[in-house]
Amino acid sequence: MNYLFGALALGLGVLVGTLGVSLLTNSSSPTSFISRLRGQDKIQTVSGTVSDPARTSPVLNTAPDALSSNNAPLDGESLDTLNPDSAVQKNDAPPLDQNVSDKDIKALNVLKQQIITDYKQDIGIFFGAWKSSDIDSFRLKLAKAYTGELLERHARRAEEYLAQGLGLDVSQITFDQVDVESAEANTATMRVDYRYTARDYSLADAAAIGEEHEQNVHVRVNLLKQNSRWVITGESTVQ
Repeated sequence: MNYLFGALALGLGVLVGTLGVSLLTNSSSPTSFISRLRGQDKIQTVSGTVSDPARTSPVLNTAPDALSSNNAPLDGESLDTLNPDSAVQKNDAPPLDQNVSDKDIKALNVLKQQIITDYKQDIGIFFGAWKSSDIDSFRLKLAKAYTGELLERHARRAEEYLAQGLGLDVSQITFDQVDVESAEANTATMRVDYRYTARDYSLADAAAIGEEHEQNVHVRVNLLKQNSRWVITGESTVQ
């Protein structure tokens, strides 16, 4: 009889352990960030709208400029050092007022380019922070790209997952539209459309897990020049 109870207990233990591993590696489980990106838990994505749950396969950019070597999509290994020309970007610069002098136009173009450069690096820093081992490390990394209440909001969201040993692995970012709508000496507003490919990330194993998902982000962004660098202070979803 003791042998029978022992066998039953062992079998139950194996079953519970198997189910636990399945929940950790299944992107549809409640502890999966990807399931939330797909809208299964009815919350918004990291900084944009939830994409169509049925559309989970990466979308290749077939525009002619996507073939240029300067417009290669960003991969996960270079998120923190994102170059403004290293991701696909399809928008053209908006026409400028003809009454503006050539000197002013050049200065404005330099300013806009710096804003775009820093913004793309900010996004790379943001996704890189999602592999932090704990919330303190996450905050430290994110403070290089975000400031104010928005930083706190992202930190509160990340803490829920990092505490469970779960992060986010982003393998590619493609910028479809990056427009500087207004820019002054220390403040700027941008209109941005981008998409990224992501999987859940096991902090314990330092490895991506579960199914791959593509997320679309459409936002208007406010930036502040802080210590000679542009950081993100606000994000609002554009439907």
